[in-house]
Amino acid sequence: MASLPNELLQRIIELTDHAYIAPYIFVSKYTFQLVRQRVYRKVIFPDEQDIDGTDIITFCQLYGSSLETIKLPQAHYFSDEVYHHILTLCPNLNFLQSSIYPKQLARCIPPPKLPLTTCFMITELPCHLVSAGNQEDDILSLFSNDQSATTAAYYFDCCSSFFVFPNEVLPSKTLTQISHYFHHPGALSNAILPTFGSDLLALTLNPYDLLTSSVAQLIVAKCPKLRYLVVPSVKAEGLWMLLRWCHTLAAIIVGYDRNSLPFDDDDDMFFRHEMAHYNRHFQSRQTLTEIENERAVETIRHHKRVWCVHSNTYEYNQLKIVSWHVGIIPKV
Repeated sequence: MASLPNELLQRIIELTDHAYIAPYIFVSKYTFQLVRQRVYRKVIFPDEQDIDGTDIITFCQLYGSSLETIKLPQAHYFSDEVYHHILTLCPNLNFLQSSIYPKQLARCIPPPKLPLTTCFMITELPCHLVSAGNQEDDILSLFSNDQSATTAAYYFDCCSSFFVFPNEVLPSKTLTQISHYFHHPGALSNAILPTFGSDLLALTLNPYDLLTSSVAQLIVAKCPKLRYLVVPSVKAEGLWMLLRWCHTLAAIIVGYDRNSLPFDDDDDMFFRHEMAHYNRHFQSRQTLTEIENERAVETIRHHKRVWCVHSNTYEYNQLKIVSWHVGIIPKV
């Protein structure tokens, strides 16, 4: 094929389906030049190497048009110029993981022509940039009124990290997150995921919906864009199923995050007269669940997609609740 005229090669590549153009990278320098902006969908810059902003900009200039997922080196900090180049040269970007400062992110988004569903995983922020209190509100306050109205954030206490994503997709105002729902047999499989799953970026399971392999398979089938998942109780096979087939997933919280603790204000009032007895009962049941959760998490600690496993303990109503943040590198 390398002996064919360049004009014919160009025409052949133009008529080739996107799924089959990768081999043209290796045919010749000419075909490499033709397909390089269409082939690469994901890039992971290694943490260990000394990579500067010029290297990243050059890479995006060469291959950025088709990139959908970018992971920058952990705990490396780059200038606004680097991020502006990334967001300009990569118009199909759906996920960026980096140690970008929150103020930088507020200045950079929403960039023109970027997909409305673009998510940002901000990792390993310096401690002095994270204030005590409600960190989600703090980071959203940096955005303009229009931005903050359509942006959501989850904070990971264990590693000073944020997940920032659109809480609705304009102009249709599509629902992108479900933080809680009432338990009912079949609610997840028959109503919630078939109705909303196709657009969900963040999902919190009800404590009664154990993450088994069948539930994980349902999530994979119904939630093709899912990035953030909270599962109060898990089985190891459920986690493995997600890591194998949920290509977009970027974080799993095993247990509870700060927004899904198993009480609300009404619960406090209802149980106040018998809280001591209820706490003992809940703590005993929760301890057994956490033992099973820890065993399941340990089985995936060294999975090739997992970049971190951090535990965190919440104290709530004199209870100690342990959760695990599993950081995941998306496949696409």
